[in-house]
Amino acid sequence: MPGRIQNLRRRLGVLGLAGAIVIGTAVPTASAAAPRMVDPIAEVAAGALVLLNSSSTRDESPSFLAWREQLAVEVGERLGLDPDELLEAWDRADTEHQTALVAALSQLGAPYRRRSADPEKGFDCSGLTAYAWGQAGVSLARNSTQQFRQGEPRNFFTAQAGDLIRYPGHVMMWLGVDSAVVHSPEPGKVVEVRLLSDRSLRRSGFFDPSE
Repeated sequence: MPGRIQNLRRRLGVLGLAGAIVIGTAVPTASAAAPRMVDPIAEVAAGALVLLNSSSTRDESPSFLAWREQLAVEVGERLGLDPDELLEAWDRADTEHQTALVAALSQLGAPYRRRSADPEKGFDCSGLTAYAWGQAGVSLARNSTQQFRQGEPRNFFTAQAGDLIRYPGHVMMWLGVDSAVVHSPEPGKVVEVRLLSDRSLRRSGFFDPSE
């Protein structure tokens, strides 16, 4: 792990971005609901987000694509998914959706905190999705039901990676493959990636919050 993180730092340094993010030093603040866990997926996503938001790079840049590929490998290993399938799904997503997706993944390990959308303190479920889509320039309501009503309905076949999934009383972000999501689950837990059960997926509704 240390060697890989040092390599990421060197690559950021070459790009002049080393001071833009801090890798591997996520620690709780005095107001945090629970300690923030250091997560390797979040570290890679943070680097990818810097590149994606840089004025000199865009989602087609070789540097961003390399970091995004590493991100797919990390997520694939965590969930038992094919990284190539994740990359194909992310390729089909527009820049807004990719930005929101990478932003959400950059917060893995952040503690659950009610009524919060603050990376320094933590997130509830709609706080995470509001924060992530805010990074893409889209302002969302701070309630899962309101977010659902604000968006355009989608289904498993028409949704793209970065679209949201509303389960009764809960909202998550779809990773574009299978039932994989990133979400802030409940008090005492942290932002995570996981696979939904078939039952949960059947009870959920997809929607595009950017529409």
